[in-house]
Amino acid sequence: MERPAGITIIAIVYFVLGFLSLLWSGLVFGIGGLGALFAGVFGAETVAAASTARPWSGFIGILAAILQFAVAIGLLSMKKWAWVLALIGVAVTVVQGIAGIFSGGAFAFMCGMLGLLLPVVILVYLLTNKVRQAFGVGTG
Repeated sequence: MERPAGITIIAIVYFVLGFLSLLWSGLVFGIGGLGALFAGVFGAETVAAASTARPWSGFIGILAAILQFAVAIGLLSMKKWAWVLALIGVAVTVVQGIAGIFSGGAFAFMCGMLGLLLPVVILVYLLTNKVRQAFGVGTG
């Protein structure tokens, strides 16, 4: 079966997210390392401790980027595992977004609702019969 156009768009989104994750990790490693260096030189132990804790965030960003690139390539190749990973990823994003909406005030609620728009659209699209059939996932 031919790849639906929406899958190509979602794959491009995953490529962009992967690039942004790599960029974020680079910033975390660069800024965190500089923060630890300068804080240590100037005796700011609290800043030094915070700066050295950030590499975990950088490593997680690199792992996320690898996963996002893999999902993008898998979606373009119409692999069932990529559909499953994309579905899980976007579902987790929706759940996190819904939880985040109710953790702040009215501004957080409005921003959270706007931020959920794209993940919800992707989730619904991935669950359509046409897309499920294209990936060989049961529609029953």
